[in-house]
Amino acid sequence: MTRILGLVLVALAVVVVAALPAPGPPVPIAEISRSEAPTGGVSHFAHCPWSRSDSLRSSAYSVLGEGPAGFDLSFLEGGSVEDRISGRTDSNTAARVENPRQVGASSALVEFSGNGGAVGVVAAGEGLLAGDLCSGTIPDSWHLPGGSTIEGESLVLRLFNPFTADARVDLWAFSELGIEAGEALEGLTVPARRTRVVALDELLPRRESLSIVVRPVMGSVIPVMVLDTGADSAVWPGSGAGDGWEFPVAGAVGLRSDLVLTNEASIPVNFLVEVFDESGGLLPTQEGRVEGPGQARVSLEGLSSSGFGVRVTGDGPFGAAVVARSETGVAATVGARTTATGWLVPGPGVVSSGSRLRLLNAGVTELTVSYRTLTPQGRTRTNVIGIPANSVRTVHIADPEVAGVRVTSDGPMTVGWLAAAPGRAMFSGAIPIG
Repeated sequence: MTRILGLVLVALAVVVVAALPAPGPPVPIAEISRSEAPTGGVSHFAHCPWSRSDSLRSSAYSVLGEGPAGFDLSFLEGGSVEDRISGRTDSNTAARVENPRQVGASSALVEFSGNGGAVGVVAAGEGLLAGDLCSGTIPDSWHLPGGSTIEGESLVLRLFNPFTADARVDLWAFSELGIEAGEALEGLTVPARRTRVVALDELLPRRESLSIVVRPVMGSVIPVMVLDTGADSAVWPGSGAGDGWEFPVAGAVGLRSDLVLTNEASIPVNFLVEVFDESGGLLPTQEGRVEGPGQARVSLEGLSSSGFGVRVTGDGPFGAAVVARSETGVAATVGARTTATGWLVPGPGVVSSGSRLRLLNAGVTELTVSYRTLTPQGRTRTNVIGIPANSVRTVHIADPEVAGVRVTSDGPMTVGWLAAAPGRAMFSGAIPIG
């Protein structure tokens, strides 16, 4: 049934909810091609290939605008729009849509009007704490490093096609065995306005390290990787390739982290990994090589006794993700391909145990940074901190009403966030705006 909920977020958060009396025809979804897609920063579209809500778990969508913006959050199932939720945000608010569909895993499209914006998803419950950004750009190919299909774990690739034409893709797979081949990885059709689920643990079982590159043959899809260990899950979006990545959230106390890189070109990429923590001191660097095409896995264990971030640069384009594990928890995220003086951070505050904002200054001068917490009701709080050169700073976000954070700085930096619950963890990114 089509459902329209209007959330009008003004200074005192007047909420108006209206339901259509009967289902109407499918609502048209705006088409966007790869050639028309924005190259970075905020977008007027955000594609969310995964959320999960059922009797044991719930999801929350956090929505922020670069400026005053309206948004439509549409759930696409069975080739049409099943539900639609509408709202607005401004510079003093961030919207949160909680548990909108109790149907298991779902895919959604967010369309912004006025200004562009950013969207993040967090799902929590029994055996689950996971989430990350929704993709606002559509590259020529998608990199999803960092998976595994060891015994007892599940790894699925969700291919979301929110557009009005069918899509077809090829999957390039890399593991410790090298380049994986098979007819099941070629010519996968994803019908319009539907999501195709590829069970990688069934196609390529017992791989300790499995990375995927999604190469469109016709049309466009938006992929996300979902790793389920049985005790926790990690979700991370696909991204394009770049010659440099920063991960403000690369490690945390109690987690063992790996940096995984992918190269779809025919020539190798040489890379350098630099590490930054709260001390601002010089930490060991690592050099390596990603064969072309192929993957490389770099252990980050033992590099710092506290939470840390990394920067990895190469002499050619590559994909990158960080995957972290504890005895029971697993977390993963992609990095930032650019530094910026402004960031939108959807999601902190959703997790009841609190979240930690991670700010990375990989430059050579100290930065003054302002971060402003945003709620649906318009209650905000601004704090200013300094971040020394070559270091990270961690800020605890304890207010459960916070749906997002707006960060500004007097110099380029990157931002991410993380959360933990008993036995579980999650990492997430942010969107540059300046």
